[in-house]
Amino acid sequence: MNLTRIGWTAWALVPVALVTYHFGPGQAAYVQDRAARLQAEAIAAEYRANDAQEAAYAVHLSAMDARRAAFLSQSAADEVTARDATAAEDGAYAVAAERWKETADKLQAVQTVLGSESPAAAQRVRWARARAMVRAGEVWLGIGELEQLVDELEGVGDAHSTLARGAREELATAYYYGARLLRLSGMPAQEWRIESGKARQNFRYLAERAIERGEAPEVAQNYQRNVELVLNLEQASLVDIQGKPLPKESPRTGNAGNRPGNRPGKSQRPPTRRDARGAGGAGDIGDGW
Repeated sequence: MNLTRIGWTAWALVPVALVTYHFGPGQAAYVQDRAARLQAEAIAAEYRANDAQEAAYAVHLSAMDARRAAFLSQSAADEVTARDATAAEDGAYAVAAERWKETADKLQAVQTVLGSESPAAAQRVRWARARAMVRAGEVWLGIGELEQLVDELEGVGDAHSTLARGAREELATAYYYGARLLRLSGMPAQEWRIESGKARQNFRYLAERAIERGEAPEVAQNYQRNVELVLNLEQASLVDIQGKPLPKESPRTGNAGNRPGNRPGKSQRPPTRRDARGAGGAGDIGDGW
């Protein structure tokens, strides 16, 4: 089971698709043409990245099955199959990471062309680029960009816009990916819990805000479910975590250590200082989580 999303995957294609619209009359024809060509390249790159991520995830599930079979049978033949499956998994995720890096680079080019001509469009492109960076395995860089974007939107009183909510959801998701990868890499709890705590706090904040805005009940329920999934990461044994697939959109690698500047106990909570303590316990986590 993946983190429950509110449609942001499809929305990821919107920023680049709207670039040309934001160049109004009077702008140089060269800039319009350049932006249009770059947006088309970015859209194509994101489709390729999504396809590569889907393919890598399928190989990941097959590799997990092969490793499980080798562990149970203890046969030499199954061990060879498991090694081959793991090598294929490494290769598939490397391709996906490269495709996401290409997407991030294309979006950076769009952002550069936009410059200061359309700040709103540039912010949406930054959101999509940060999302691509996280999926490329540049988790800490993507988190830093999303944190900066959320801070900027809050600084101008735009904390509850569609863009701000999408950025905070991606930020919470990135915190979770980072925490999970840190835990799988053997980092101590006082380090990966910094990131999981921020994921939990931000999903909790999003759930509470959805209730306050009177949104459909399933919106808040989805966010609350994500809180519970983060709690599962914090409470389950390492062996249990290792036995479950990666989240479908997560990178496979990318964290050699805790994020630069983080220290145990340091908190970056949402603006209202709401936390997730007291949230319901985690339910059963199925395949795909």
